[in-house]
Amino acid sequence: MPVYSYRALNPKGKTVRGVVDAESPQRARGRLRSENLFPVEVNLTTGTRTRGQYISRLKRLLTVRRNTSAHLTPITRQLATLLAAGLPLVQALDTVQEQTDDHEFGHVLALVKDQVTSGTSLADALESHLNLFSPEFVHLVRAGEISGALGPVLNRLAEGFEQRQARRAKISSALTYPAFMTVIGIGVLFFILSFIVPTMTGLFEDLGEALPWPTRLLLGASALLKSYWWVLLLGLVLLVILVARYLRNDDHYRFAENIVFRIPVVGSLIKELQLARTMRSMSMLVNGGVPLVTALQVTSQGLGRSNFASALNSARQQIIQGRSLAESLASGKLFPPLVRRMVNVGEAGGALEEMLERLAQTYEEETERTMTALTSLVEPVIIVIMGFGIGFMMLAILLPIFELSGLVG
Repeated sequence: MPVYSYRALNPKGKTVRGVVDAESPQRARGRLRSENLFPVEVNLTTGTRTRGQYISRLKRLLTVRRNTSAHLTPITRQLATLLAAGLPLVQALDTVQEQTDDHEFGHVLALVKDQVTSGTSLADALESHLNLFSPEFVHLVRAGEISGALGPVLNRLAEGFEQRQARRAKISSALTYPAFMTVIGIGVLFFILSFIVPTMTGLFEDLGEALPWPTRLLLGASALLKSYWWVLLLGLVLLVILVARYLRNDDHYRFAENIVFRIPVVGSLIKELQLARTMRSMSMLVNGGVPLVTALQVTSQGLGRSNFASALNSARQQIIQGRSLAESLASGKLFPPLVRRMVNVGEAGGALEEMLERLAQTYEEETERTMTALTSLVEPVIIVIMGFGIGFMMLAILLPIFELSGLVG
């Protein structure tokens, strides 16, 4: 069924935009009128487009990409619920499309529904929109369709998305206070150096005596910041650009990642996050019925240019050659002994799916503990650094005053 984009007026006279599927433009206008909308413009979304329509399409895709994570979880949950209730797939997609409050995302759902109605499998329809649906999502849906358990697979996907969002929320919450304190501390130091210290420079010069070294250091830093702040800002921007260009190379990126992994506490946390993500993705795929070789490939694609992606690709090649998963992971020396031994036990006992699930839970819990410990450590460190910096500046300001009044020396 064709899909039309429209611009219409609601009963309050406000302009609204969206998409609607109908057999013809006349049917599309009639459907809009039945929804108390007065159609101003109705255009077919397929076929020849003007330059303005291409720009509009690009904006729509960018908007959908920005909102994907927020919309994909409830849509997956709704679709799983509807299928579990016995609704046919096309009707379930139509219901989910009507439920979503994002017109741009609804546009993609309408296209997917149109493809499924024409006889395309859901996985193939989703695969044509990989900017919204990850390869992991598509392969799990395909496995669910093949096994006849699409509803349970979608339910498992929804649970996985919800767990990921919960972990991200915990990490964001844990980092909020340290980030806030860091910004406040930098702001206070900048304010003192830029506005407080320069007002006292004349007083220090009138002393006619050699100033203490803390005062000279403070005055020099203030003068440098006041006169050459633009040089410092430009240098920071250039540094960021150079680092970004350096990291574009895959080998350079992996080299830098290895250095980050060696940083105490922070490196361990980042590595645990990668392990948790890797194990969770593999667990979902293997438990969903995706073949192990495909699961390794899809998981590595989701990890981008990470060393873990390279290790999984290497393990995949070794498995194709006949080696076990445990042996393949051990050859890379990136996965810790716990992963290799539990995978070995799972393969030997025919319970690889269960072991991958346990590993995912283990590293997710370990990540939360490490994050809690790191947050508890970072907060007092930030307070001490802020106290030392402000205390040093106060000392540098007060020492000459004390000397002038004869209270010191």
